Amino acid sequence: MLKRNLINALFLGSILFIIGLTMFPEASLGIGVDQGGINLVPFYTIGDLLLHRSFGDFIINNMGNIILFVPFGILLPFKFNSISSFSKACLIGMAFSLLIEIVQLSMPNRWTDIDDVILNTLGTGIGYGLSKLLKNISKTA
Repeated sequence: MLKRNLINALFLGSILFIIGLTMFPEASLGIGVDQGGINLVPFYTIGDLLLHRSFGDFIINNMGNIILFVPFGILLPFKFNSISSFSKACLIGMAFSLLIEIVQLSMPNRWTDIDDVILNTLGTGIGYGLSKLLKNISKTA
């Protein structure tokens, strides 16, 4: 019971953290403080950041989008036993990310970006892979 409550709290916390960073401005990270827009060209923002901005901006945006969803991916199979495959986990992460991007369409200082969906899905997949590693380690310990 305690384990289930902890997993529920951590899963909810990961969702709230994602929503907090994707829906509300965060000036210290430069999130939501400039005019927003739409990018539907895959890998455009990733390339633009690498070629026309600082390496720090590239790392913050890309690694931030990946890392943001890693805890979500780790917790998915612990929260839902029916999520037993990498592809299911990635589809759920992609759907959640897509929902966020659709909501951001109505927000004037937010970007709706297909690259965010790609990076968030990658983060979910990495998290799912880590969860399987954690489960295997706990079985052998």
